[in-house]
Amino acid sequence: MCGTGAIPLEGAMEWPCSYYMAGDNNELAINRTINNINHIHNKRHNKGSTAYGLPIDTVQWDLCKLPIRTGSADIIVTDMPFGKRIGSRKKNWDLYPSCLKEMGRVCRPEIGKAVLLTQDKKCFAKTLSTMGHLWQKSHTVWVNVGGLHAAVYFLKRTSLSFNKITEDIKNKEPAKKTKTEE
Repeated sequence: MCGTGAIPLEGAMEWPCSYYMAGDNNELAINRTINNINHIHNKRHNKGSTAYGLPIDTVQWDLCKLPIRTGSADIIVTDMPFGKRIGSRKKNWDLYPSCLKEMGRVCRPEIGKAVLLTQDKKCFAKTLSTMGHLWQKSHTVWVNVGGLHAAVYFLKRTSLSFNKITEDIKNKEPAKKTKTEE
């Protein structure tokens, strides 16, 4: 959900000692992000900068199945689909829980944080209420985004290991019947 890559680009320019990943499932968004990264590179080069590149990569991915190791991210910053221009509010009811679960997987327990912007506050609040084992809300900031009343949620990853959660879920699932038991 990198859109044009504005969030990771601003981060990479402001805090160059960190590493940033911009990702989206939409090829056009990926191309826009790459173009914006190249524009910044060229602008810096034309100004005589000798610094090579920015600490940023762009990846086409499914946010619900990130190609990132479990517990390897310190912070996730993104704007969630509002359900206006892309997707729908109805789809958000499936998307938000999957996204928060996957973000919980890749964020480091107890250290990881997420800063998430959304206009679909009802869906997000309901989803967050079911994710207490992974995320704790530290606070919310209300913002105006192009006339839309939106919220920025600041979340902190709980100390619970994602592997522990996965084991607990497997232990609670009823055993599948074999052919001889049917």
